[in-house]
Amino acid sequence: MVWARRYEREMMDEVAIICSSADPASLNIYERLLELEPWEEHDGFWRSGNKCLIIHDGEQSALRGFDAHLNCLGLHPRVVVFACRHESKAGLPWFGGHFTGVIEKFRQELSWASPAGLRSFLCNIRNLAPEGFLVSAEATHHGPTDMRTPCFFAEIGSTMAEWCDVHAGEAAARAILALEIRELPVFLGFGGGHYVQRQTDLIFEANIAFGHLFSSYNASWLDAKLVRDAGQKSGASFAYIDRKSLRSAERLRIVSILEDLGLPMLRSAEIRAKFPLQE
Repeated sequence: MVWARRYEREMMDEVAIICSSADPASLNIYERLLELEPWEEHDGFWRSGNKCLIIHDGEQSALRGFDAHLNCLGLHPRVVVFACRHESKAGLPWFGGHFTGVIEKFRQELSWASPAGLRSFLCNIRNLAPEGFLVSAEATHHGPTDMRTPCFFAEIGSTMAEWCDVHAGEAAARAILALEIRELPVFLGFGGGHYVQRQTDLIFEANIAFGHLFSSYNASWLDAKLVRDAGQKSGASFAYIDRKSLRSAERLRIVSILEDLGLPMLRSAEIRAKFPLQE
């Protein structure tokens, strides 16, 4: 099944970058963005070319109804980027990003995803990251869960030292400003840990993008309705399963759902062969 892509085209229009003064990493990125571009101040936002920059004082993941807020400002972006901090117990220097949604037994909500946007950010930040920083995608998690404008989170991790690091903030800002939204084959991803390492490798090793990514700990909550919704909100034409990371019963159930939906499944070697990186 190929779901209609209503949002990403070869040449994008507006990109909205959303920052929060309550988040030190987000504020860091905001300040670096202001330094890097000549911005014009408008009522409620800044503009530089096709980029719009908005700052608020709330928690990024707790936003609700933000599409309506954008519309009230007269903005109709193709992509929304939420600049944010990332926290982890390991506390490693890290850059990454993810789509938003809550996948629980009694609550399953997904925002629309920007697969090409996340891929572009990850590829850009991998080239710009200061020495010692890791880069990866993450599985879909937290809010906002009601975004109809395709979006993703762009994050600096994982402690206050990195969140406030001017060089890290500048790298993230440059990676966002250099976003290239282009038509790519889009996959749904299933399995792996929170940092979905095999899917991240495929983003860097093949000419593809991933939409919503479900880690192994989400597997028990996945059903046909949720997978269909993820496909629609990602513009996905294919699926990839990290088979070794899933229990046999979970893997077979996911395969059955994908077969019923008519979404072709490709293995890593097939993806690299079918969609080689462009020189």
